Amino acid sequence: MSWAIYAMRGPGGVRRLDDIPDGYAPPSVGTTESVLDQVRELAPGVDASNRSWLVLKSDDYDVEMSIGKSVEVRDITFYLNDGPRSIPLVMEIAAKLGVTAYDTESGDFLTEESRPPVPPPLTEEEIKANKPKWWKFGRS
Repeated sequence: MSWAIYAMRGPGGVRRLDDIPDGYAPPSVGTTESVLDQVRELAPGVDASNRSWLVLKSDDYDVEMSIGKSVEVRDITFYLNDGPRSIPLVMEIAAKLGVTAYDTESGDFLTEESRPPVPPPLTEEEIKANKPKWWKFGRS
């Protein structure tokens, strides 16, 4: 399961996504090339074969970044897939780019203590549908 983090240069003092005024247009973070150069400083192995969708993978993190197709980057969506350093890496990139990262699940800004959303428990029907049948294990 992927966890989405939205980042932009918001109006001063806004600590929650819900507090951003309707119609607010974030200022530029920089050009696609300048954003990529800054990301490379923190994650040298970034896969930028698709300039609008950056892939940052290592043993410590698995993060994807959507920076859009424009020449100017105005916002970024990070998709955290796995890894113990995914949150710190996103926070480092956000600080380097001068953007605020918001957890899209809670609406709060991202912190070291933030955690991915916990999926709701399975319903009884979902449990029954996913329960393996005894005969699929063979007999002893």
